[in-house]
Order: sequence, then structure tokens, then C-alpha cells
Amino acid sequence: MKRLICLFLSILLVVFTFAACSDSGKDDDNTAETTAVTTGESDGHPLYVRAQKDCESITATFSSVAGSDTFTAQLTQKDDEGDTAIYVCYADTAVYDRVTVTIDGHDSDLLAFNDYTSGWEMSPTKELPFTYGADNKTPEYVNKEFPYQERTKNVQIWTPKDYDAKAKEKYSVIYMTDGQNLFNPIATSYGSWAVAESVRAMMAQSDHRCIVVGIENSDGWRDDELTPNLGTPTEASYEDGHGAYYADFVVKTVMPYIEKNYNVFTDRDHTAICGSSSGGIESFYIAMEHPEKFGTVGALSPAFALFDDATWDKYLAKKDFSAGYPRVYIYCGKGNDLEQQLLPGAASMPDNLNKIGYPADNVYYYTAENALHNEIYWRIIFPDFLKYLFP
Repeated sequence: MKRLICLFLSILLVVFTFAACSDSGKDDDNTAETTAVTTGESDGHPLYVRAQKDCESITATFSSVAGSDTFTAQLTQKDDEGDTAIYVCYADTAVYDRVTVTIDGHDSDLLAFNDYTSGWEMSPTKELPFTYGADNKTPEYVNKEFPYQERTKNVQIWTPKDYDAKAKEKYSVIYMTDGQNLFNPIATSYGSWAVAESVRAMMAQSDHRCIVVGIENSDGWRDDELTPNLGTPTEASYEDGHGAYYADFVVKTVMPYIEKNYNVFTDRDHTAICGSSSGGIESFYIAMEHPEKFGTVGALSPAFALFDDATWDKYLAKKDFSAGYPRVYIYCGKGNDLEQQLLPGAASMPDNLNKIGYPADNVYYYTAENALHNEIYWRIIFPDFLKYLFP
């Protein structure tokens, strides 16, 4: 009798083991997309969304630049703010770094999602970063004028609300071109980069501390100021650019002022420069000219295409990186004619750097299918740059 019972139990064990293995195989075949009705705090990093109250449906679809897996979560209402509400869900930032929010059938743009993002405010006309549970007032900044050629140039300096000029722990610095478009929410018809809002979110969720220094352009002189003279450009109107003068202004005038008057690090590892379009090529040029000053450069929708690969190869081959190789973040969209014109130059720069032995680990390139050439898309990708800058 005991032998029969043992035989029966053995058969059951085999059956259950086979069933478990079969179920496991089914899960492996369906990893491309996982859907959840709701997710709890144990499921990862929170994503807060501020939107109109009483949405019939609000979901977040998480994805990754590096993979094809997606994860869709139903957001639940957390706070009632009157006409608006805060909704929340959670996802794993080790797996996903992008998110699309769908409200009543309407999709947002593809937004950055990482440990340093907190929330996104949604409306029919904007997608703005915000920090849940914090003061999200319009950022304030200081204006400082400097002599520049035969005129003056304004520099906007943003410090966090709790900035401590005497703190033992110093602040990192991000120097940025087109400063007039970084903080003011009505800077352009597309709004601003909302840089301060993204940095505030990062600081609220990490030990990193940072100030931002935005160098305004000079309207009609912008193309001249932000174009380095590396050789014959692909467009004649960009000949004889004064990017070298601008680079000297940043390194010899603005940086010494900031380092003297603000509680900041002065080493390259805590100093970055970033810009878009003409500001992207100029930021890259400044970092290549001064690798001893800048540890990271962000070139968003950069105008690298102003010079052909042969010109870039000749220029880069002469650079001295004995002080270190700046980490390079390159991004470009594909969504309109201007982005598509700039895309080949952005796409080929990693290869140009590789030819001179630039470490592959120090170069990151990303392109977004539907992204346009404006502040909206630089705003929604900027938190991704922050994650690259402060890994």
C-alpha cells in the first residue's frame, strides 16, 4: 500500500513540475509586453502625472531605448487639486527609461523616465516636469552682464531655493547656451527648456547638487557666435564663425566669475556644458577645446552637419585629451525637416570620434523618431541628459 501511495505522489510531482515549466515557457514567449491594471510602490520608481480631474482613463506605457519590452500601467488618483489631480503609478527604472502617458485616448510625447524624474504636468499644450510634494513655482534666477566684443552679453544664473553659499558640500555646474530659453516659461512659442524644474526633481531624489548658468545669445549674432571656424562649412552663410571667441568668453570670463562668486566645484568631473542646434555644436566644440575644464557635454540636435566628416576628422585628430576624454551625449530627432537635415551629422559623430581612438564608453547617441526641433523636445529629453551627467 505504501508503495502505491509513493508511486501516486511521484506521478503528481512530475505532473505539477511539467505544468510549472510549461507556464514559465509561456511567460518567456510574452515578454514583449506586460500589462498591469495598477502597480504599487514595491514595483519601482513612482511616476506622478498632473492632469485634469476625473479622467476616464489614464495609463502610462513604459519602454526602453535599449530594448523592445513595454509595460503598461493604470494610474490611480492620489491627490485632488480642484480642477486638476495628481495620478501615480510605478515602474522599474533599471528596465525602462521612457514613458508615454495616455489620457482618454490621447498620447503624450515620448518622455524621459528615470530615478531623477518625479512627475509630468499634462495639458493639451504642454508637458512640463514637476516635483511631487515640492515647491514648483516658476524658477527665479540672477542676471549678470558681461562685456562681449562691442556689446554686452547677459548671463542667467539659477541656483536651487535652498542654495547654501557656505555649505561644505559644493555644487556642480552646467553651463548652457541660449540662456534666455532655459528658465522663462514664455521664452518662446514652445515655452522653455524647463531646466530648473528638471534639476529640482533630480536634487529631490538624489545627493547631487547643481546650479545652471545660461549664456544668452545675441539675436542676429547667434549663428556667428555659435559656429566654430573649423574649415569650409556646408552652408556659405556660416563662414568665418566666431565660435572661438565665444569659447574664450565662457572659459576665461564666465567660468572664473562663477567659480569666484558661487559655492561650486571647479574640477572637470563636476562641470558640464550643454546646448541645442548651433548651441549644440558650440558646446561640443568648447568641450573638445577644453577637456581639462569639462567632464561632460550635451549636444542636442547639434549642427554638426555644418562641416563634413573630413573636416571633423582633421579637427579632432589634432586634439589633446591628456586631461581626459569628456563624456559626450548626442541626441537628434527625426520629426521635421530641420532635424532630418541635422541627423546625418549627429549620427556620424560617434564614428568620427572612434577614428581618433575616443573611448566608446564615453559617447552616447540617441535619436527619437517623432521629435521636432524645438524647446518642447529638448525639455522632455533633458532629464535623460541629467541621468547621463550624474550616473
